[in-house]
Amino acid sequence: MNCWGCILVPALNKLNELSSPSPKSRFVELSEAYQVLSREQSRRNYDHQLRWATPPKSPGTTAHPRSAHQTHSSWTAPNAQYWAQFHGVRPQGPESRQQQHRHNQRVMGYCLLIMLAGMGLHYAAFRKLEQMHRSFMDEKDRIITAIYNDTRARARANRARLQQEQQQGQQLQPPPGPPPGPGIVPPGTSP
Repeated sequence: MNCWGCILVPALNKLNELSSPSPKSRFVELSEAYQVLSREQSRRNYDHQLRWATPPKSPGTTAHPRSAHQTHSSWTAPNAQYWAQFHGVRPQGPESRQQQHRHNQRVMGYCLLIMLAGMGLHYAAFRKLEQMHRSFMDEKDRIITAIYNDTRARARANRARLQQEQQQGQQLQPPPGPPPGPGIVPPGTSP
């Protein structure tokens, strides 16, 4: 007997002892689990179906999901109750399908209108922001230019004043030459 048989036999004995309402159905479930998990390929399929939250296909069930739910297996998808509320929502007749189609088109139109309105609003807001930025930068440029021109004018005035003071200082000073008074007269010059 392999490993799974070692697990199933004590589990079956325990089920008989517990006097559960349907030990036979529990045994059937355990047998299905053994059949699925004992082979490598079916175990991979089971793992894949668990990842995608679809009911596992055991040898006794069909591939259609509704019939899989109707079998004696107690496995259900974790979110099956949530999705069950949407099963009856689909329109059944051609009139209701056309009505649903018109409704879907209307919703799509509203979505497109909202999207276009949002794009227009973003465009207008961007233009306004760009205009505000330009006026702000123009004002800053005007202020900086005024400060530059004022500083430049003061620098010219200061330079002119300094040149004027230097000229006045040179006029007040005697011209450079020999010091007055008795002294040695260089040869070749007359006193």
